[in-house]
Amino acid sequence: MSTAARAAIVVDAAGAVEIRSYAVPEPGPGEFVLKLELCGVCGTDAHIYRGRLASVTFPALLGHEIVGTLAALGDGVTADHGGRPVAVGDRVGVFPALSCGRCHQCQVRRRPANCPDRRPSYGFKSPVTGPPHLTGGFAEYLHAANAGTVFYRTDLPPEVAVLQEPMSVALHGIERGSVGVGSTVVVQGVGAIGLMAVVAARAAGAHRVVAVGAPAARLELAAALGADATVSIHDLTGVTERRSAVFDALGAFGADCVIGASGSPEAFMEAIGLVADGGVLAELGNFTDRGTVPFNPFSDLLKRDITIAGVYGAGPDMLRRYHQALLILERGGWPYDRVVSHRVPLERVGEALAALGGGSPLDGREIVKLAIDPTA
Repeated sequence: MSTAARAAIVVDAAGAVEIRSYAVPEPGPGEFVLKLELCGVCGTDAHIYRGRLASVTFPALLGHEIVGTLAALGDGVTADHGGRPVAVGDRVGVFPALSCGRCHQCQVRRRPANCPDRRPSYGFKSPVTGPPHLTGGFAEYLHAANAGTVFYRTDLPPEVAVLQEPMSVALHGIERGSVGVGSTVVVQGVGAIGLMAVVAARAAGAHRVVAVGAPAARLELAAALGADATVSIHDLTGVTERRSAVFDALGAFGADCVIGASGSPEAFMEAIGLVADGGVLAELGNFTDRGTVPFNPFSDLLKRDITIAGVYGAGPDMLRRYHQALLILERGGWPYDRVVSHRVPLERVGEALAALGGGSPLDGREIVKLAIDPTA
């Protein structure tokens, strides 16, 4: 393609973000080029920006919650992964990861993240020192250079379609937490994934859902997305009083499942105290290394007969969950269009990452969900 694309490159941990220009290549067989419409900013991006994920080195092009329109198709790219025909101009959501699907890790152990032939995920490939350069969503174009990249066509508006990736992670947490018809659920943390976990719990048949977190704007949206009650960590600053408020909202001494989407080790220990005896803590918030906490195997685990389930991204069957996420979003019924609170241009990527990582407002408003809009 005879065009160039701007990309926001993080030069170093917690350092400068530079706008650099790269040629947009012609896609090879099985590849495609996407013109970015929106890319969600995940809490993981904010942690990477601070150097908290050792596998990502700098300079780096981040962004893995990717939505755009097809700009060029390589040979063999005629349909999405649902079998629907695609053409240049169609809007698609792109799943960032790709494994071979055939090896022992993929087929037998169902651990695609451990696939020896796993390609670098979009938004995580680093350093950006050689081609392909356009491998993350904080850019004007994405070169889907992993032949066979999973993507789905959609007619959803980009501000809703961009929620497909966080919804797939939430669905993994709901499955690991064994949430079903009649379950009681606490969602701890109301960022984008926590908000999607509220929706996913409802879709799974949960009887009562309580959301815990801050700020007030996120809690209000959690209620609009299906939470029966909310508990503010700003209004109730002590662990004991928060636990009491959660139990009152549940009408029971603990939840069948707690979805840990807060992302701090201290919150993980608090979440254990919110699980009912015999229940499950599905922990997905501590995606990067934030440190350790004291843990008593007897009193925190065995005596209460609870299960602690680690939830790493969309997990095994990630492609199924990604498709299910799209189906839930396309069904509608909830105000998904309210989740993206800020759309910022490439020039403000560094500011956006710093604000999200520091829990600060942006443009005078609390952040619910940030998205990078390269056309802004």
